[in-house]
Amino acid sequence: MRIEEIIVDGIPIRKVIYEDSDLATQEQKNTWLDTCNSCEYKKNEQCGYCGCIIESLMMLKTSKCPLEKW
Repeated sequence: MRIEEIIVDGIPIRKVIYEDSDLATQEQKNTWLDTCNSCEYKKNEQCGYCGCIIESLMMLKTSKCPLEKW
């Protein structure tokens, strides 16, 4: 992950750039999703505990379940 910063009209704008090494593997996501699918808080594609969209939460390899299930 790296951060690029540009200044537009005197306002600093930061952009986070994720590299392949920052992203979760498909195998990792599948394992997490198996756990989520058996969780009592899963509602459709969303976590009923924290309100996140599950697929979005699983993007980074350092992601964590808010209930510490993975």
